[in-house]
Amino acid sequence: MPMTQLEDTLPQWDFTERHSRWIDAQPGQVWEALTTLRLEDLTLTRPLVAVRHLGSSGTKMSSSLFQDGPVTMLRTDPPCYAVGGAIAKPWQPRPDRRVPASLSDFASFTEPGWVKYLTDFRLIATGHGTRLVTVTRGVCTDAAARRRFKWYWAAIRPASGLVRKDILWTTARWARAGA
Repeated sequence: MPMTQLEDTLPQWDFTERHSRWIDAQPGQVWEALTTLRLEDLTLTRPLVAVRHLGSSGTKMSSSLFQDGPVTMLRTDPPCYAVGGAIAKPWQPRPDRRVPASLSDFASFTEPGWVKYLTDFRLIATGHGTRLVTVTRGVCTDAAARRRFKWYWAAIRPASGLVRKDILWTTARWARAGA
């Protein structure tokens, strides 16, 4: 199986999570549902996401996840793949962020004290449906950032996984409704 852009850009990482869901809809329907999803559309985790982004100037709950989400979409290959990235200090109450302009810009960033992370979405046709897979990987730019992020990740990892599962669930619901 060929490497994804996420795997190619971040072959080594400090943290990762993966979630997937089979959806009873064709890839085009799943892609449409995924790319129009807004953070405010999340069912279970909307309050968690809203609290996390209080006071944040970058993420808008009412905008498409692919337009104004917590990661900047750096490559989309409709209807089968998208990868977005962020460079941040998420342990801060109002996280400092750098917006990468491209995957190469993301890969070349090495300033100490930051976490670089990518999230991708892969849609795989499976006969009568689509498997939607999302992977998040991140790497800290130095040991100090790794120490800070270690505590942050321990605290938010369960909620992070829940948000991703909610994204998959909401996408599935919308894709089936549009079928």
